[in-house]
Amino acid sequence: MRTRPNSFSNRGVVTSSSQYASAVGARILEKRGNVFDAALATSAVLAVTQNNLCGLGGDMFALLRTEGEGIVNINGSGRAFSKASIDVFKEKGMSSLPSRGPDSALTVPGLVSGWMEIYKKCTLNLSELLLPAFNLASEGFAVTHNYSESIEISAKYLAQYQEWRNTFYIGGRAPSPGTLFKQKALAKTLKLIMDDGLDSFYTGYVADMIVKGLEGSGVLLSQEDLKNHKATVGEPLSTDFFGHKLYETAPNSQGATVILWANAIEEFYNESGRMPNDCEIIKLGLASYEERDRRIADPQYHKLPDYFLSKDFARTLIQKEVSPAANGGGKDIGDTTYFAISDNEGNSVSMIQSNYMGFGSGIMPIGMGFVLQNRGSYFTLDEKHHNSLEPNKRTFHTLCAAMLEKDGRFEASFGSMGGDIQPQIHIQILTKLLEKLSDPQSILDSPRWAFPYTIYEKPSKIICESQDLEKLISHEIRGLQCSSQSLSSEFGHAQIVALLEEGVIVGGADPRGDGIAEPALPN
Repeated sequence: MRTRPNSFSNRGVVTSSSQYASAVGARILEKRGNVFDAALATSAVLAVTQNNLCGLGGDMFALLRTEGEGIVNINGSGRAFSKASIDVFKEKGMSSLPSRGPDSALTVPGLVSGWMEIYKKCTLNLSELLLPAFNLASEGFAVTHNYSESIEISAKYLAQYQEWRNTFYIGGRAPSPGTLFKQKALAKTLKLIMDDGLDSFYTGYVADMIVKGLEGSGVLLSQEDLKNHKATVGEPLSTDFFGHKLYETAPNSQGATVILWANAIEEFYNESGRMPNDCEIIKLGLASYEERDRRIADPQYHKLPDYFLSKDFARTLIQKEVSPAANGGGKDIGDTTYFAISDNEGNSVSMIQSNYMGFGSGIMPIGMGFVLQNRGSYFTLDEKHHNSLEPNKRTFHTLCAAMLEKDGRFEASFGSMGGDIQPQIHIQILTKLLEKLSDPQSILDSPRWAFPYTIYEKPSKIICESQDLEKLISHEIRGLQCSSQSLSSEFGHAQIVALLEEGVIVGGADPRGDGIAEPALPN
């Protein structure tokens, strides 16, 4: 039984993990805005109502599809600060990077640079698109249970930072669910961007205020770091998958993992004459992840091998055995948010944005109302590793977003938060979409499995949301601890929009999150 109905519209559907964001995006479509207008407005609202997961100080990746023109890949992830080198941290006596605090804030905020690329495709003016986010920051929004819990959990690490504490505490504690939560400093920053333009974040008054607001914090961000940052626009990765075309975000995104894994599934079918079952898909995934761990990084420093995306290479994974670790990866710690939008013409946005961990580094430029991400803490101080910290380098990035076409026609946009397990959620959605394109909600409601671990570890366990899956996996996959639990954010918050043959859009939202799929109504 579905946890909620699918959302149908003959105009457009916006699905996100925030009710506010989905509603705002749908209203933009109803105002005759296009999907790119809706995407910018939706993204901005998420930076207010889910700024535990994402924000002005975070990153983004997106696939933008314009009917008749194709799909472009937007990489809005930040590069390491020019002063952020391994020597700097080793001189402090560090052998690894901290996950919180000023030394974890190592990469330029990239979200707004992604907005700059999206805005080139917009039809409404910037002030109109950012106004809903400004109003929610200025006038407040009702805190959800998940948001309240996130503040309470993050406070264990971040309440030591006065600006964070002053921003997210009300009366000395985390706001309770239902509390009206106002963010005046964030509203002020959004208003500056509305008035001065998006580029002000990197080269104007907003940039000046960011750098000034970090004086004395220990954060290495400079004016030049902001000035030199640009989002990268290019082609997405793609592969044929059982007569469909799958698109994924390109490196430094880990989207290439999904391409390799999907190829391996199709090659398994070609060799055996049947689709692999869950356990066989997991085994192919473990082999794909082993290649991910070795190969994906900033392509300017470590190019993805040409063979990585080939069917021939994927075929070699079918019989490959992966050695698990007795004490490998544990609970995934990434906090992120994903949304998808489509209209009835096949224009679509598949976008993901993140602070990395909840509330990122916890460091906030004074008076600006947003946290700096801690994505740079995924770097290593091991000079020999392909994801070692270097100035102006992008880290291996867990964020990825997907689209699906058939015979040149748009079919679906999908993705999920979930840190390192995001490709695993993509694959579970993808294989079900082939049969249930018109019922995305049932796909999102289905129990999932995951094997969480980072590129520096080896897998040691599999978690799943079904006792039947637990029994099957425990029997078929040796060497990995297996356990089951109820629906949980540990398995991501995914969203799907799909375009059906009749020109009707259908969307679903993950029951594990706070969101909904919102239809745009006809005028």
